[in-house]
Amino acid sequence: MGPNGKPMPRRNTQRPAGHDTIERDPDDRLQQSEQVLLNVLDALEHASVDPQARQIVWADASRLSVEETVQRIHAQSGMPLDGIESHVIGWLEMIYEPPGLNDHQMEEFERLIEQWITPYDDEVL
Repeated sequence: MGPNGKPMPRRNTQRPAGHDTIERDPDDRLQQSEQVLLNVLDALEHASVDPQARQIVWADASRLSVEETVQRIHAQSGMPLDGIESHVIGWLEMIYEPPGLNDHQMEEFERLIEQWITPYDDEVL
């Protein structure tokens, strides 16, 4: 809505052929990031984590590193690798919660996850 309470005209979002993705408008990037997140969440829905081995354990019992997980999701979805990696790290850090841990075990789990993902956080800086 505009300041006068009337709907604002929608910007033309058509892109000329060959338009560089770096120049995408922020709405397009946000939409793509949301789609990548949904793909990551769907792919990891039945996965678990072995933080000591630093592996994501898939529903088919495959034990994959973050990099291998990113490659697998990319092969399934065609989504951009960097976006997938960011959302896999976010899933490890903020979404995945192992069942049945007491407070002490959860603290240890979180410590191991933090050690695992710190190098990825450092790459972003």
